[in-house]
Amino acid sequence: MRVLVTGEEMRQLDGYSIRTMGIPSVVLMERAALTVEEEIRKCFPAGQKVLILSGTGNNGADGLALARMLTLDGDDVQVVVTGNRAHATEEWLTQFAVCDKMKIPATPEIPNRAEMRRAGYDIIVDAMLGTGLSRMVSGKISDCMDAVNASGAFVVAVDTPSGISADTGCVLGNAVRSNLTVTFEYEKIGLVLFPGARYAGECVVRHIGILPQGLEEAAPGAFTLSAEDLAELPERPQDSNKGTFGRVLVVAGSRNMAGAAILAAEAAYRAGAGLVRVCTPECNRQIVQTALPEALFTPCAEEFSMEQMAELCRWASAIVVGPGLGTGRQATQTLRYILQYGEIPTVVDADGLNILAAKPELQELLRENCILTPHLGEMSRLTGKPIANIRTDVIGCALDYAEHHGVILVQKDARTVVASPDGKTCYVNTCGNSGMSTGGSGDVLSGILGGLLAGGSEPQRAAVWGVLMHACAGDRAAAARGERAMLAGDILAHL
Repeated sequence: MRVLVTGEEMRQLDGYSIRTMGIPSVVLMERAALTVEEEIRKCFPAGQKVLILSGTGNNGADGLALARMLTLDGDDVQVVVTGNRAHATEEWLTQFAVCDKMKIPATPEIPNRAEMRRAGYDIIVDAMLGTGLSRMVSGKISDCMDAVNASGAFVVAVDTPSGISADTGCVLGNAVRSNLTVTFEYEKIGLVLFPGARYAGECVVRHIGILPQGLEEAAPGAFTLSAEDLAELPERPQDSNKGTFGRVLVVAGSRNMAGAAILAAEAAYRAGAGLVRVCTPECNRQIVQTALPEALFTPCAEEFSMEQMAELCRWASAIVVGPGLGTGRQATQTLRYILQYGEIPTVVDADGLNILAAKPELQELLRENCILTPHLGEMSRLTGKPIANIRTDVIGCALDYAEHHGVILVQKDARTVVASPDGKTCYVNTCGNSGMSTGGSGDVLSGILGGLLAGGSEPQRAAVWGVLMHACAGDRAAAARGERAMLAGDILAHL
């Protein structure tokens, strides 16, 4: 597990190490600069022409320490001071005094686009704003960013590309596009979420001596996992049978929409369910039973039947409802019954979410063992917020909804967020690829979640593991097929 932090949480971690534990800030600064130097040397030998863009905060002070180190390495270093020296931190003044004594060229004159290109820098180091930015960038700093982005140089960002919110990944007016970002101790949320992840380029996390004991005080609520963490999935006992791993009821599909039911049902099996029953219209029987003979088939009644749904809910250990279901009267009655009387862990996806959006009163029936899986369009319909507004704070939006309705929310996007009902904790998925942006991919995810729930996984854990499994299978599928050629069935094949 890797912790993700906001800018404020990182400041608290810094403060704990500096003020509580007594580590001088200049020690951390020197180590930060040294790690950036090491990463630059992995890409370039000594002897480069380097421009250091230094603000007058501690991010800029890191840049000045780096200017000294690169000069000693033999690089041709120039410094441009982009901040107001009247507001400089004590650490910045100390570092600048050393650079001045070493006669490293420094100027407050920010080069324009033509001057930047004419100078022919090999490397530009962005140490202007760091993680503390909270306002929109404009004026000379914005012009400087444009010049950097058009320079053709290899751009290295210190901690965070200037102009990117460390909390949300949003571009605050304008931002530096870096080839490499060296961030310190913990990944910043804004470097994981888009568009920040795109502006960061390759992101390297380096340890500089900030003490992990400060995590208890800062209490960050976001984390991520990698493919290696799948090794922590519980082993299946050898003395088992199909009843050991639970029964998934997939209520999905409608006329001409059998594929959604098939994908969800097979994914539930692939995720380890012992039995899967598909409840879908009779017209889908031949398609479903041909495509997935392992699944049990129950045709849904032509008119909604409370007795049938009661029997199916008693049979199931977990329910997946919504893929390809439609949003008509019968689908609405079915979802209402499942939420009101089902009690067992339930995944609501696709048309199930559209029904919730159209019938807001049904959202009052949601419970803690419900997992909702909206993409941003569905999230917009559920909340009434424009997608553009959700994108400005995808984590905050997910946490607010999860807490308000007491559910686990899997908000699907390039960086899927799993928000817990406490409104404080979330998992941000950093695996997966663009090839997963294809029809049926969400149906596969809902089936995986159902399979894990049926096997006894606690809902929050099932949501996190399910999203990770889905993403890692997608990465394997991309390796085999290529992102452009992937289908949802390829994700299934690699589960």
